[in-house]
Amino acid sequence: MRLEEHYLRLYRGLHPRGLEGGTEATLAELAGLLHCTERNVKLLLRGMQTRDWIRWEPGRGRGNRSRLELRAEPDRLLLEQVKERLAQGRLHEAVALAEQGTDTPEGRRQFAELLQEAFGYRREPSPDEKQGSVEVLRFPSYRQLGSLDPVYATRRTELHMIRQLFDTLVRYDGETAGFLPGLAHHWELVADEGGRERWIFALQKHVRFHNGQPFTARDAVYTLERLHGAGQPHSPYAPLYEGFEAVTALDDFRLEIRLREPLAPLLGLLASPAASIVPDGLTPDFAFRPVGTGPFRLAERESRFLALEAFADYYKRRAHLDRVEMWCLPSTYDGNEDPGAEDEAELGGLNFRHYRPYRESGESRLQEHWLEETNIDRGCKFIALNWRSGASSPWADTGLRELLASVLRNGSVQFELDGNRGPLANRFIRDMEGDALDIASPRAPDRKVRGYRLTLRLVTYAGAGHERDAAWLQRALAPYGIRLELSFVPYEALFEEATLAEADLYLLEQPVQEDAEWTLLTLLANANSPVRRCMSPELNEIARRLCAALPGEPSRARRLALLGRLEETLLRERAVILWYRWQQSASYPPGLRDVSISSLGWVDYRKLWFDGRR
Repeated sequence: MRLEEHYLRLYRGLHPRGLEGGTEATLAELAGLLHCTERNVKLLLRGMQTRDWIRWEPGRGRGNRSRLELRAEPDRLLLEQVKERLAQGRLHEAVALAEQGTDTPEGRRQFAELLQEAFGYRREPSPDEKQGSVEVLRFPSYRQLGSLDPVYATRRTELHMIRQLFDTLVRYDGETAGFLPGLAHHWELVADEGGRERWIFALQKHVRFHNGQPFTARDAVYTLERLHGAGQPHSPYAPLYEGFEAVTALDDFRLEIRLREPLAPLLGLLASPAASIVPDGLTPDFAFRPVGTGPFRLAERESRFLALEAFADYYKRRAHLDRVEMWCLPSTYDGNEDPGAEDEAELGGLNFRHYRPYRESGESRLQEHWLEETNIDRGCKFIALNWRSGASSPWADTGLRELLASVLRNGSVQFELDGNRGPLANRFIRDMEGDALDIASPRAPDRKVRGYRLTLRLVTYAGAGHERDAAWLQRALAPYGIRLELSFVPYEALFEEATLAEADLYLLEQPVQEDAEWTLLTLLANANSPVRRCMSPELNEIARRLCAALPGEPSRARRLALLGRLEETLLRERAVILWYRWQQSASYPPGLRDVSISSLGWVDYRKLWFDGRR
């Protein structure tokens, strides 16, 4: 631990006593505060006194109390030390010091602005002097990344990173709503002797994984077998791949997929991030240190730091951007009394929103002449009602469901919480809202209804603005006699059986991939999805019957219509209540080109390039 960190611990430990004019303390007390021996305390105090951070008057005789005056104001001390580390290029040390936290909102603001000097899109000297400069994108995140194993990833940021690290056999093309070659350059459908479908895929040659291992059909077999049940634990997407009867490598570069019955959405399943190709035989730490064939490879990863580098041997065009660094700074999200800080942390726009370097005076603002991309999120926040107790569930009361919908849909969360909370969502996917749904709008809540005297438990996870949203809903329901208990659990534990057994409703966020059909399949046709697991038995049976027609329906439009009917049923019954969409933005210098916000709310790094003329 650095001397500055010891001083901060000392200051905060003694502060409740009142520090005006100093305070009395024994070496034993200080050793307890600093978690070290009395001998080390003396060394630390000597170092602090040399720097004029403290004034120390030792007591005379063993056990006598000494007098300690703390002279350095913590925020200023840390700020100076962070500045010094940044000037020396010691970014890891600067970030570690900044994460010690500050005691005032002004201190948090100053640290955020100061760190922007090191973050952003930058040209820096290459470690290899022969290569010249490298282009680096460096940005903060409020949380650590979770598993980057494609078969288990369901959260927005992880899905985005998986798209940078991995490739799929085929790619979805949003402009044509069709599929393009990926790791497979050709495919065809043939029928076997029994009339069942077989698909043959011809694979790209001369493709390598980031570890140098060549890609072959055996890797594709291994990947798809993990998806349709061979993985332990089972993938949350496994039900969507149950139609696969067998996946076989015919040779190194030909793959056969044999189906139990026609599976019309097959190409969409193969283009999904869940079907990202992984090497045959994974290392035990694969989820933390993944290896793919994508345009970027994992260069470094620690618990709170991740670095990607352009993969020089990528089988398509190499990315222009050389390096991407993601720094986990929880302080960018702590202190939710500051909605501006919360909004920065909630959005994928955080990966590009940068401010002027630190200045001693004046408010921070976007760099002059910078450009800005804005977008309304394709996904949305929503509430899923959990029918965990069957007929005795509180949700058997249609009036209660309608009241909750009224509070959410007629409330003013966007204005009361401010920030980047955008318009109400009328469909799960924004660009499908043009298809009108026959759903009555909830009536405005009747302030006279106060007789419920009911306690409900809302389960969600920390981050993405859920803390403030949940607290708002808690306040909004209180006048109607509904006491909302808030339970924040780790994201990975959201749908464990123990959690499901205690939850009455879930506050969730739905990320949306480019392929709308894939998104709706994962949400509505997948028996493992949060929505399906919360449904009543009656609604689950309706979902099962509607989704049974999907595999054999050759028309994508008609499949989307079937999924739309199921969505409409859930919304009409208030089994799911849609809330709002984020307003996303990405601000960047004009020399940075091909910036656009993806369906997941992030910027695709492989497209970026810097125009040195601007």
